[in-house]
Amino acid sequence: MSWVKSGYDVVIIGSGPGGSTLAQGLARRDCNVLVVEQGEYLKPDPARSEQQTTFIADYQRRGIRYNVGGESKFYGAALYRLRENDFSARQTEHGESTAWPLSYADLEPYYDEGERLYSVHGSPEGDPSEPPRSRPFPHGPIEHEPFIADVVKRLQGCGVPVGYIPKGVDRGPNGRCVLCSTCDGYFCHRDAKMDAEVAALRPALKTGRVDLCTGTDCLKVLTTPDGRRATGVLLRRGSEEVTVHADVVVVSAGVRESPLLLWRSRNDAHPKGIGNARGALGRYLAGHTSGFIFPFLGLRPIPELHQKTFAINAFYGAAEDWPYPLGVIQATGQIPIWQHVHPLTAPFVKFVARRSLVCLLMTEAVGTAESGFDFNEEQIARVHNPRPSRETYRKLRKTAVSLFHKAGFRWVHASEHFDAPWHTVGTARMGVDPASSVLDADCRVHGMDNLYVLDASSLPTAGAVNTTLTIIALSLRAAETIARVQRRPRVEVA
Repeated sequence: MSWVKSGYDVVIIGSGPGGSTLAQGLARRDCNVLVVEQGEYLKPDPARSEQQTTFIADYQRRGIRYNVGGESKFYGAALYRLRENDFSARQTEHGESTAWPLSYADLEPYYDEGERLYSVHGSPEGDPSEPPRSRPFPHGPIEHEPFIADVVKRLQGCGVPVGYIPKGVDRGPNGRCVLCSTCDGYFCHRDAKMDAEVAALRPALKTGRVDLCTGTDCLKVLTTPDGRRATGVLLRRGSEEVTVHADVVVVSAGVRESPLLLWRSRNDAHPKGIGNARGALGRYLAGHTSGFIFPFLGLRPIPELHQKTFAINAFYGAAEDWPYPLGVIQATGQIPIWQHVHPLTAPFVKFVARRSLVCLLMTEAVGTAESGFDFNEEQIARVHNPRPSRETYRKLRKTAVSLFHKAGFRWVHASEHFDAPWHTVGTARMGVDPASSVLDADCRVHGMDNLYVLDASSLPTAGAVNTTLTIIALSLRAAETIARVQRRPRVEVA
């Protein structure tokens, strides 16, 4: 067996923020770990090798769907804590946003640990929704560029607090980040963005306790005949299949692939898929109802700059004239969004976007038993998106447009919400009741002793802020839990 060895304490399927962070946390606790990744390491596009970044669409056009570090290689490095009230049940326009089986206080120490691991730069200044914290941010905020600072000053002049976006970047003395314009949606050739690979997996591999298998598919999770314990995984690379045994199995393949893997792993003890005895697997798909506004700044194109540094979270709760939580207004990076619209409208979108400060609006879209995936034999046959929070989004959009008008922006173009949710979560969610959840409060599959799911699918709700830091915090908490479990005798691969 040339490409994988035996005798692991933990095998992790997936190298995104959940899997890589967990591997780092376990390696620090002297666990031997195998990380299995379907994709390979990202490499710069040869046609653009002279540049520092490559946009995600360039890789998609080359057929690259999976990679080491997962989607975090292209994220905008916004690492928010969920707000304290996001862990409690809340009413939305489409019903109740479910309560978590743990509280913000339970997760706070691991948010703090995650901010240090991912070198988060931030400040609570100007953010009335900021939850309590045991320690300050590890680094001060990324200051606004003069062009953006003027916009922030105009907004603050309207009496609305404006906060800093907490960013995970390698910025500071000897840091690699130069605050370029191509961060959000791009792969950073400088390794200056603290994504899952850079911040967590590389340090984990350096310990010598973590191995990584790339280009490898996990076909199924294997269990004991009674279905109470996971015994290992069946892997395939090329035409070769191998069974790897481990004391603990963790699925961290993402909001689509994790429930699909558990579905493919059905056996006599789990005829409907692991974690699906009551029908919750693949259901309760949730996320953010999102869209853009474009405060127009003038006929001259905006220069290249690092503009994703401010957000307005003053409307995170219910408004005076709206009973449900609204959401956030967040500056985006300089993303070529005109590449993702109909060709007939692309020239107009490009003209507006290059001359506007593009802001993303996000409000919560709750999951239900009807939202999620229909499985066929081996794949997802159909996706049922959660109902978009149309009226709440429109109220947030109206609030945002009015604010920018008040700040002196005479023309603000506003988009309708996207049909599909952003920052999707929930398809193997945590909960108290196995009838409506797949995992317990430790992210362990109900009824299983040693099988965990740690990625976006674990989150019961998405709140209205970016979700990556919450995945990181849950993984660090699980690393502590898993390391406490007494290891079973290792079984050699047959």
